Formats: sequence, structure tokens, C-alpha cells
Amino acid sequence: MTITARLTPTRSAAIRMAAGSRVLASAARAIVKTMINRRRVHRLADMPDYVLQDIGIRRDDIAVALGADWREDASYKLALIAARRRRDVLEG
Repeated sequence: MTITARLTPTRSAAIRMAAGSRVLASAARAIVKTMINRRRVHRLADMPDYVLQDIGIRRDDIAVALGADWREDASYKLALIAARRRRDVLEG
């Protein structure tokens, strides 16, 4: 017999099933969060241009963010676009 304890087949299967369940739950949460953020970006598209300008984004930025794959978080993409524009303005 070795020093390390061997897991019984039923315990090993239960551990794998629990790990799989955690991965599935995490993926489901990520998908729901992405969908909610996408809906929020759609609401930004309904705002007037002067409000968007105050926020630091343009209407075409919203179109680019929403044009991304459905698995990408549109709000994150929109934040990156706005941050790049601010950086470019500051650099001159």
C-alpha cells in the first residue's frame, strides 16, 4: 500500500460531478451578466448625444460594442473604447 490514500470510485465521481456543477454555475452566471450588461448598453443607445458626450462615448462606440460577438461583454468593450479615446486625447 502506498502512503497516499486512493479515492474510491464513487467518491472520485462525486468530486468530479461537484466540480462540473461549479463550472456550469459559473458559466451560467457569466452568461446572465453579459446579457444584462448588453441590455444596459442598448439603453445607452436611447440617450441623446449630449448625454453620451458627457459620459465620454459616441453613438458609433455603442454600435461597435453591440456589434461584437454575443459572448463578449458589450459594456466592457464600450469602457475600453472610451478609455482608449481619453488616453489618445491626453497624449495629444
